[in-house]
Amino acid sequence: MRLTRLQLLLGFTLCLAVAAVHASPEKVFTLDPQTVAKSFQVFDPDVRVRWDEDYFYVESNSMPDHRMMVGIRAWNQQVPLPQPYSGGNAFQLTLRPRYAETPISGKETLFRGAIAVAANGIPIFNPIKQDGRTDTNLAGELDEFGGHAGRADDYHYHLGPVHLAERLGPDLPLAWALDGFPIYGYREPDGSPVADLDWLNGHPGADGGYHYHATEDYPYLNGGFRGEVELRDGEVAVQPRARGVRPYTRPLRGAAITAFERPDDTTYQLECKLGGEYYSVEYSVERNGGAGFVFTDPGSPPRTERYSARDRRGGGKKGGSKRAEGRRDEQRTRGGRKGPDPNDPNRRPWLVVHAPELDANGDGDLAYAELMADIETTFQSYDQDDSGRVTQEEYSVRGVRTAFGGYAQQHSDEIDSDGDGALSKQEMVSVAERMFRRADRNSDQTVDRAELRER
Repeated sequence: MRLTRLQLLLGFTLCLAVAAVHASPEKVFTLDPQTVAKSFQVFDPDVRVRWDEDYFYVESNSMPDHRMMVGIRAWNQQVPLPQPYSGGNAFQLTLRPRYAETPISGKETLFRGAIAVAANGIPIFNPIKQDGRTDTNLAGELDEFGGHAGRADDYHYHLGPVHLAERLGPDLPLAWALDGFPIYGYREPDGSPVADLDWLNGHPGADGGYHYHATEDYPYLNGGFRGEVELRDGEVAVQPRARGVRPYTRPLRGAAITAFERPDDTTYQLECKLGGEYYSVEYSVERNGGAGFVFTDPGSPPRTERYSARDRRGGGKKGGSKRAEGRRDEQRTRGGRKGPDPNDPNRRPWLVVHAPELDANGDGDLAYAELMADIETTFQSYDQDDSGRVTQEEYSVRGVRTAFGGYAQQHSDEIDSDGDGALSKQEMVSVAERMFRRADRNSDQTVDRAELRER
């Protein structure tokens, strides 16, 4: 009888283990995909899931069913548009997360791209924005649900999505970090109070598995990664890419969003207040992936803008080869030198000339993260076929307008360090880093006003 009871106990323990996250002595964990799927399936059909032996995939269009944007006090003039987070562009979670030898801090990196995906399919970004220092929540950049639209008109959260607990309850994760560990709300899965969180806002649970928690104060959710992840250029390497339709816009200082409506499945209306007056944007999403906008300002007739689906990846007509050939001819007449003529008495360093355009938060200083963000936008705009290389035909077309995009067109030969006729993102980054290091005299990762004047 004792043996039978022991066998039953072992069997029951095994069932609990496969229904949750559990650890081996080597700190390698195993996720049961059926268990992972439970929180996402609450939001079916807006969120779809699938898995194989190694990975769990989450698909969505990044448009939640709640009101968006209302409550933002510092608006960047972007609006939420559906994103193609599906197929090969879906979120990917490992089913075998493991502790990293060196955990990654969200205070030091991860300032671009997603760090988690919410149960309703919405990406979650680091609460610290791309400049590496601004808390988006304290800066008034987030709506009542902790989200906003990014540079690609991609809606995402920067805080733990605690509002989802109303539908999920305490026992299901609100989100999953991209290292494969779950994120719960303000209480433990059994409803008990949360205690003894580590510096990443996580701890081992009663089942032996590791998980994070949302908190009201910074870091608000996972403060980095306790588990192993692959980073590339300061962000998680394997994650979906947003597809912007129109050029990203500049923050509208003092603008507060007061209303956001969705008259139907394809039409949206946003209202903001600036200087005591109200402005509105009405936009619609077309079946082919394009979008049309109507902007209404006080005392002015409405103005319209339309962007086709092709504008997402650069747009316009192919061409520019004659301009490129002309630049090569000019370089040949100058003895093969690349870049602007060094004998030009009016020449100023490119970084100084374009610092105001690169300064995304408008504080007068240029952060390294701001420069890298512009390069990321440039590369995604020109890399029309997602090959990881920008060909001459691609960079000869003016895509989403960015500061570095103009430089890439004019100085393609200089950027193309291996001479293969195409530009990689690393080649762009290398050139930009050289310019930044020259200007950043004190090596503090920021070119401040004084350093810009010195140049």
